[in-house]
Parts: sequence; structure tokens; C-alpha cells
Amino acid sequence: MISKVFKYLPIKIHVIYILISLSISLYGPRIFIGYNKDITFVYMICYLTLVYIGFRLGFKLGLKRSKFVRSKDKPFKIFIKFLRISLVLFSINLIYLILANRLTFNIALMGLNYNDYYSYYNDKTSSSLLTFENIFITLSAIPKFVTTVMGFYYYNHSKRIHKIYFIIFLVLVFLTQTIAIGNQKSLGDIVIFGLVIFLIKSISYTRKRRKRIIVKMMIVVAGIVILFSYAQYSRLKSRGITLMDINDHYVGLYKYDLDHSVFKVFGPTLGLGIAQLSTGYLAGGYHGLSKSLELPFEWSYGVGSSVGLSNIFSKLFNIDPYSKTYLYRVEQKYGIDGKQRWHTIFPWLASDFGFIGALIILFLVAFYYGKCWREILLYRNPISILLFSLLTILFMFVPANNQIIHGFDYLTITSFIILLWRTRHKYYNY
Repeated sequence: MISKVFKYLPIKIHVIYILISLSISLYGPRIFIGYNKDITFVYMICYLTLVYIGFRLGFKLGLKRSKFVRSKDKPFKIFIKFLRISLVLFSINLIYLILANRLTFNIALMGLNYNDYYSYYNDKTSSSLLTFENIFITLSAIPKFVTTVMGFYYYNHSKRIHKIYFIIFLVLVFLTQTIAIGNQKSLGDIVIFGLVIFLIKSISYTRKRRKRIIVKMMIVVAGIVILFSYAQYSRLKSRGITLMDINDHYVGLYKYDLDHSVFKVFGPTLGLGIAQLSTGYLAGGYHGLSKSLELPFEWSYGVGSSVGLSNIFSKLFNIDPYSKTYLYRVEQKYGIDGKQRWHTIFPWLASDFGFIGALIILFLVAFYYGKCWREILLYRNPISILLFSLLTILFMFVPANNQIIHGFDYLTITSFIILLWRTRHKYYNY
């Protein structure tokens, strides 16, 4: 018997999350120039309706089961192998950063590290995709993903030595990606996967225990938000931008309402960081979506949805698919940088499938999201946990971009997890 509390909980959380981000976009401290709010609101309501229906259908329809039952010890043994591989790979990356003199333990320098790293990265990858960074990202993607998700899931049942390995792995990721190159996404993924596993495990908790853990996790999330907000402020500070002159740097794109309550409550430093985080990462993409909806469709050869695929296609055929995307054309017409600013997931998908097609694709994704959730509730299916975690990343980044096939890392992860789920998930439905 599935509890009514948990039955459609993931999609309800997503709907609330999107409505909050959309509200921040409409009424937050950042005021966008030429923002067509009406068409954006209507499109997003259509999206929320379709994914809610898709999730419910996926949840309700029958499950595939196999006569051949797999041992539930096998996924744990595979996790241990991935854990060891991840430790080796991230230790190598740590040594590389030390030798390259790019490792720092100073959190205050995260913003500067971010700007420096991506300037360095873009210079290297402009001539060749076969750089150490791209090779490492691709090789470590699957082990890192599996280790993070299943590490949280199996943590309480692991031996002490494996718990220590997992903690070391998390520290290595934090040092080499969050601190050394200022990449908040790496820490954000860890937080999201931790919350996903908590949601799954809380199914069997008592209400009292669940509330106690939720309070603790809210404190942790609040700390992460403060860290991310400071990182945003640090990035601006490294470029000499403060609250008092920020509106001078983005003329024609947007401006901040300096009388907004966020600055009065949190002050000019943390308030600016929170404003950048919330209106940039969480809600900034809706402006790009509104401008994209005003443009006609141009097909981007079926690869415009992904930066990674687009780069590979461009190198192989000497054709630039990105120039056909909504992102590029919005940049050319309205001056909104296609790769430096968020546009939501929809213009990425629409560059290949149109805006109606993008809604249909996300309806189908929500269908499998619901199916995975049911297999988790009934069977604690480990492969469905992996796909559910991956699709949670997609839905979390709907206001930003097409995250799960965006770069080489998630392109690799998505291909692997979908193939794994299609061929093996039914063996654990028992």
C-alpha cells in the first residue's frame, strides 16, 4: 500500500518550485528589459499541466517485471567498485591541480577562481576538445554520479571503511571542483542527490524522525544558500562590481530594484549575492524564454539541444549548429548572451523540436519520472533510484538549461543511465 503523502510528492514539489522561481522572475529584485511576462506565464502553466499529467500516468500504468530475479547485493558491490574508481580519479585530479598551481583552500577566492578557470578552459578547448579537463570530466562522470547517489543511499549500511572512503570522495569533489574552480554546480549536485535519497529513505521513517531530519537539512540548505550567495558576490567583486554600481554594468538587459526588501533585510553584500543567486540561477532564464518565444523556428540539425553534441558535430562536419539555435539568435537580436546567461530548458529543446515539441518531450520525461518513483516506493529499485536522481537534476534545472545533456559529463551519464534502466531495471522489481 502506497502512502497518499508520498504518491505524487515529487511532481508536487516540482510544481511548487517552478511557481516560486517564476514568481521571483516576475516580482523579484531584478527587473528585466523587454520581458514578455504574459506569454511566459501561459507557456509555463501549459508545461506544469503536462508534466503533472505525465507523472501521474507514468505512476499509474503497469510495471515491467522479470522472471529472472537479480540479487540485491549486486548493486552494492558495484557501488563499492565505482567508489574506488572515483577515489583514484579525483586523487589524480587533485595532484594535477597541485602541479598546475591551481589548488586553493580559500573560499573567499571562489569567484576569482571561477572567472580564471573558465577563461583558461575556453582558451584550451578552442583549439582541441582533447584536453585533460575534458578527458577527466568524461572519464569521471559516471563513477562520480553513481558514487554520489548510491553512496548516500547505502551509507548507513556500509562498513566503516567505505563510509570513510565516501566522505573522502565528497571532500575531494568539494576541494577540486567547488573551491579550486569555483564551480557551485558540483556542490549543488551533491546537495540535490542527498535530498533525493533523504526523500526516498524518509518513506520508512516515523513522522517525528522525519520532522527532526527535515529541520537539520533546512539548516544545511540555508548554509549552502549562504555559501552560494557569497560565491556570487565574490564573482562580482572580482570584477569590481558592487550593489551601488551594478546597474551600470547591465544596461539594456536588466536592472536591480535597489529598494527591494532583499537588500533591506540582508544588506548590500549578502543581499546582492542572494539576489544574483535567486534571480540569476533560479529565475533569470524566463527572460530568455520570453524573447525566444518571439522568434521563428530554425532547425539546429538535431544537436542544438546540447552544447557537447553541438561541439562534436561542429568539429566533424564543419557546420555550426549553435548558430541556428534560439540561444544564438536571441543573443544576436536582443544582446542576451546565449552561453553566459540562462534561458530555461525550453529554447534548448525547441531549437531541435520546436516549443510544442519541447513540451511533448518533457511530458514523456515526466511519465518515466513517475514510473521510476513508483518502482522506488514499491521495490526500492536501485536502478530506478539512479534514473530518478538524474531526472531530478533535469527538473531542478528547468529554469536554467538542458542540464542532463548539456556538457560532456552529463551527456555521458545520461546515455549510460538510460541504457542501464531500459535493459536492467525490471530485474529489481520484486
